[in-house]
Amino acid sequence: MINLELRQGLVTTLADLEAGDTVLVGLSGGADSLALLKCAVIVGKAQSFNVGAIIIDHQLQDESKVTSQTAAQLATDLGADPVLIFNVTVATGPGSGGIEAAARDARREAFTRVAADYDAKAILLGHTLEDQAETVLLGLARGSGARSLSGMRATDGLYRRPFLGISREIVRNEVADLKAFEDPHNSDSKFSRVRARNTVLPIMESELGPGITNALARTADLLRDDADALDALARFEITRVSDDVNLIASLPRAIRTRVLRQLAITNGCDINALTREHVLAIDGLITNWHGQGPLNLPGAVNVERRSDRLTFYQT
Repeated sequence: MINLELRQGLVTTLADLEAGDTVLVGLSGGADSLALLKCAVIVGKAQSFNVGAIIIDHQLQDESKVTSQTAAQLATDLGADPVLIFNVTVATGPGSGGIEAAARDARREAFTRVAADYDAKAILLGHTLEDQAETVLLGLARGSGARSLSGMRATDGLYRRPFLGISREIVRNEVADLKAFEDPHNSDSKFSRVRARNTVLPIMESELGPGITNALARTADLLRDDADALDALARFEITRVSDDVNLIASLPRAIRTRVLRQLAITNGCDINALTREHVLAIDGLITNWHGQGPLNLPGAVNVERRSDRLTFYQT
């Protein structure tokens, strides 16, 4: 038997799958992903899904190989099949976004490759309600916009998060009898997410009253709806205005900046390096035109205003 809320989260998340389909659980060996694997195997057997585990060894710690092998044995004991260990190299050079972002990128690339090899219909991730709240809080600290503050999606293409609306306490209670791995990075205060988790959120709960975690997650849901609607309007408008400066200028700012961002990406800008400041500089060619020259954008792309047209070109 497993917790009813956890079971329902999985049943809802996997409702579109068919008997015989394969899903893989991203397993770190930590309590959250271990609980997800345990519950997914049970639900998978009941609904005739094949549930496997994929363990990513980032090779960032001396004991990572042993940790991966221990997680693999736990997965096998829980009944997962296949159980896969995938070694990745985390590139932390300039432009990587730091070790956390680089590890996430390496992990996602590995997930995508393994999912294709095994024809997996979904990769399940063990994020919880608290993870969502932390994501929103970090976005607020960075001064991010609605898209960033909308947090993680329960379903995002290949990736699915069955426990995103469920508290970490409920999730971890499911594996209280198992020896879960405690990643030392999760207690290292040099990482902003660790500080948000262990210091900032508890202070907010104490000083502002209980319910902050739920409120932040609810904010993510509301902003995601808004961001989706604005993005849809921008996709429509871009087909109408094209690169016409006057037509672009007539758009509301929230739509206009989204149109400009998409134009930049379509014309070769690096989506990960294109910042809000870049977009606002392009907007200046529209709303604050005084004969300025071309702008240099990420991806060796230039943009300038020519005869009431925005012209993008490679340098």
